[in-house]
Amino acid sequence: MDQRNSGTRVNPRPAATSVVQKSREIGILRAMGISRGQVLWIFLLQGGLLGLLGSAFGSGIGLGALLLWQRYALNPAGTPLFPLPIEPKLFLTSLLLATITGLLAAFAPALRAARLDPVVAIRG
Repeated sequence: MDQRNSGTRVNPRPAATSVVQKSREIGILRAMGISRGQVLWIFLLQGGLLGLLGSAFGSGIGLGALLLWQRYALNPAGTPLFPLPIEPKLFLTSLLLATITGLLAAFAPALRAARLDPVVAIRG
């Protein structure tokens, strides 16, 4: 179990799928006066939150697995097979990295959403 591999992985598809599924709603919001920057912000916020929450969930699972390993993977003498320290810095780094990755993955779909023509989007 290598601690350097935090398992941080962000899937960019939810943001792109969200733009396609919500293009009509985006068009309505744009027709009501919401700016392109506000549309961009909505999708970047969504991508960042998905990255942060996914990383927090994954880190929690990893922490649970690490605690189980420390409790049950013991030598016959009762000592750990090999020590796996819990490093809070690693978990914080993975949260930050996944949040940034989520923002980057959401950038292209957010730009596409911000560039939607309201009339075309509403017509579908």
